[in-house]
Parts: sequence; C-alpha cells; structure tokens
Amino acid sequence: MIYKNHKQYRLKGFDYSGEGEYFVTICAKNHIRYFGKIENKKMILSDIGKIVEKTWSEIPNRFKNVVLDSFQVMPEHFHGIVIIKSYSQNIKRRNLIHQVPNMNIINDVPTKSGIENNPMELKSISLGKVIRWFKGRVSFEAKKINSNFSWQARYYDRIIRNEKEHYFIKEYIENNPMNYRKGILREYLQGLKD
Repeated sequence: MIYKNHKQYRLKGFDYSGEGEYFVTICAKNHIRYFGKIENKKMILSDIGKIVEKTWSEIPNRFKNVVLDSFQVMPEHFHGIVIIKSYSQNIKRRNLIHQVPNMNIINDVPTKSGIENNPMELKSISLGKVIRWFKGRVSFEAKKINSNFSWQARYYDRIIRNEKEHYFIKEYIENNPMNYRKGILREYLQGLKD
C-alpha cells in the first residue's frame, strides 16, 4: 500500500546498516513530559526517564557493532549520537570519524539461534533496528509505571557527515537542558553550513 501524503523520514537510498554516525531524536507521544523536568537548567529524571537512560546505555551490550556518544534525556524527548561500525574482521578505528574513548571493537555477531556463523542470521544491524529495540524495551518497562506511556510513531535522524557537524551536534545535546525551549537546534545546524 502506498501512502501519497506519507512523509519520508529516512534518506532515500542510504544504507542505514553501514558504518556511520547518526544524530537521533525520539519524542514521547503528544510530547507528554514522562521523562522528568528541568530545574535550574539541569534535567531531573523521573522513574521513566531513568529507564530511558539505562536502556540507552545498554545498546552497546545488545548490538556489538554499535557505540554511543553523547546523549541527553529531556522532559518529553531524547537526543543521542549512535555510531554503527562494520562487522568486518579487519575493523580499523580510522574508519570511524571520531575516536571514542573506551571503545571496544568486538568482531563477533550477536545471534538469535545461538549457532555461530549461521547463514540464516541477519548479520547487519541498522539504525532502525537499534531504535526499534530501544523504544520497545523502554515501552515495556515504562508501562509498568504508567500504562499510558507511548512513543511518537517515528524518530528523527541526521547523518553526521564530518567532524565539524559532530562537534556542533554534540555541543547541542550536552547543552540542551540549559537551552530548553529556546529552539536553537536550527542555529546549531545553520552553523554547519558557514
């Protein structure tokens, strides 16, 4: 079925399972402030906000070729940088745009069947698969606290193209609680074009 008015959120033709860095924003449905509040320009996490933070931190344990960089839980949304690495036996750190402190390069591929080198296993991990797992895991735990909890249906991503862009996005994420409600993401991204 084709939806004529359905907006495409992913970059057409781009392989989201390939190596790359991605800036991700995920919102709670109807922008309800499930995750906590801002006090004195600092984020105070609710119990559900703590679930979001903990679950995000577990992603590298679940997906061995994924590394996390800066992230920030906000009252009704979440920002993070996801780095997807190759499963290749010859992974080189230079293939990543940035050196990530304490990065573990693990060559094994997670399997569902428990059988190593099973040709039926899906070997690649896409950004979409990571985000689906994250949202599903958070929803499962959050609904134990508030049965009304729900995520917005989609998520926003931006492919990070270079070190300058990475710097501006990382700064935006880390300063988000201080700049809450100022809508300065556009200014940060505009700075990348200068």
